[in-house]
Amino acid sequence: MKASWVAALFLGFLFWLMGGKPAFAQGEIDTPDDRRYFPATRHWVGGNFLAAYDAVPDPMLVYGNPITEAFWDTSIDPLHPRLVQYFEKARFELAPENPPELRVVISELGRLVYTPGQSLPTPENFPACRNFPETGKRVCYTFLDFFEDHGGVAQFGYPISNFEIHDQRIVQYFQRARFEWHPELPAGQKVQLTHLGSLYFDLIGEDPERKKPAPPDPGERPQTILELKVRAYPAKPVLPKSGVQTIYITVRDQNMIPVPDAEITLTIKLPSGTKQAIFVNTPTDKHGIASYTFDFKDQPPGMVEILVTATHINSTNIQEQTVTSFRIWK
Repeated sequence: MKASWVAALFLGFLFWLMGGKPAFAQGEIDTPDDRRYFPATRHWVGGNFLAAYDAVPDPMLVYGNPITEAFWDTSIDPLHPRLVQYFEKARFELAPENPPELRVVISELGRLVYTPGQSLPTPENFPACRNFPETGKRVCYTFLDFFEDHGGVAQFGYPISNFEIHDQRIVQYFQRARFEWHPELPAGQKVQLTHLGSLYFDLIGEDPERKKPAPPDPGERPQTILELKVRAYPAKPVLPKSGVQTIYITVRDQNMIPVPDAEITLTIKLPSGTKQAIFVNTPTDKHGIASYTFDFKDQPPGMVEILVTATHINSTNIQEQTVTSFRIWK
């Protein structure tokens, strides 16, 4: 049963691949800059790494988004740390001893993660294949088209496997990449690159803190706020019938980045039934934090409920509310 499933999968693969060379849409090439923020994963790329990223016609297809900031890695050589940065599909290493055009090295993640799978045969001397005597492997059909269209050996390294089955999918390993066959996707997208950067990051146990997002620089790129996330809490959970309380409010956007200059209003309901509507004169600071201090006298035991409303003044005046409370004890 397993053999027939593999045969059917491979026959379907060959049937489509023999149909011709697909057209791959080229992504927009960004103008090189010193630093660039990637809002999808909320990380920065800069300097030599950004120049290398932009040096390929479709970096999002080949490398994906950054998943860490650049950091000094001591695992390669503890005495000589190397600057590295992880992307979804690759890892960049800075080799300052190399000539300028070779200072950014793409890690051989395909080689580092490769484990042999079930091999699929290809015909000998078939014209739709290219043999690589350096490794004794061959690249065929649409995998070969993708390989040659997107940089060849210089980009992906040499093939280190032929067609194999991994996780019920046809793949092929290269020194710096793994190609996957996705028959369910539209023409032009059926060859995808495995997210080897993400895979290797987890495989070797890199510090997950490195994946935490970096905030955009407000001086370089305006913050796009689509949603507010509001939290509030009292300084003291329990107070006597007369006292002073401070309420702290934090406001963040849909990406959990602090929102400055959000306007805050409070509606305070005391155990006596009295309600107070308060406009907080000072909006949230650059950390997205505001506070308000008030006093009360001779209140009966019970809960003090505070409705907090945060408003960001923009074209849509986004608003969000939360509730906090504290107890008055006799």
